[in-house]
Amino acid sequence: MVVVPKVAQWMSEHLECPIHPQRGWEYLLRFEMRLKVPRPAHDQGDITEQEQWKKNSTRKSKK
Repeated sequence: MVVVPKVAQWMSEHLECPIHPQRGWEYLLRFEMRLKVPRPAHDQGDITEQEQWKKNSTRKSKK
């Protein structure tokens, strides 16, 4: 994860002492940060059929 070393570096600069990257991870966990992982795709799912379904769906999003 790219963010954890950046957090540790920021902490090092802010506290003016060396901080191990593990402390950056612990800091993020303290504020209930979690890894964001996409939902798994079904093995037998057909991507073209799913895209067609999205295009032809009667329900439109409110964006």
